[in-house]
Amino acid sequence: MKVVAIIPARGGSKRLLRKNIAPIFNRPMMFWALQACWGSAYKIEPWVSTEDEEIVKVAAGYRAKVHHRSPDLATDDVYKQAVIRSAARDILESEEGEPDIWVSLQPNSPEIKSHHLDEAIDTLLEAKRDEIFSVDFNLMQNAAFRVFRGDYVFQKDLSTNCGAYICDIKDVHTQEDIDSIEQSRYSKL
Repeated sequence: MKVVAIIPARGGSKRLLRKNIAPIFNRPMMFWALQACWGSAYKIEPWVSTEDEEIVKVAAGYRAKVHHRSPDLATDDVYKQAVIRSAARDILESEEGEPDIWVSLQPNSPEIKSHHLDEAIDTLLEAKRDEIFSVDFNLMQNAAFRVFRGDYVFQKDLSTNCGAYICDIKDVHTQEDIDSIEQSRYSKL
């Protein structure tokens, strides 16, 4: 089974400048998404989609493949799924073999672990769904990831045959978010 993760890492974040490579736990933010892919039982192949040369260098330094995003898909008003569709099309043209499963994986969710992705993929396969998305314990979408079966990655409309995977993962948007995650982890040690 071929599983590909697309990690959308735009260089122009506003609330926390350079968010996707900001340090957390002494690593660039997107490292944690990459690590979740590397540790997966599904051998997830990570691709970082970016328009930013510094992010390209960081991604390549961590053995991720890079999708060079078009600048028109790197503005504040572009929906993430448009970026995922574009990257998926380009990956299909450049790679042999079509992925069975695609993962849209946020680089700013540093609490993500391999088991989250593996369990969500298991759920997708067992429940015969086309999409699984992550939610927190209040059942609110937390945007950490979405898992798609085959061509469903190209959807443009509302998801219909979908399910949810519960994991309490925070989205990082500010330095205070980073501080909070780091402090909560260190307080557990």
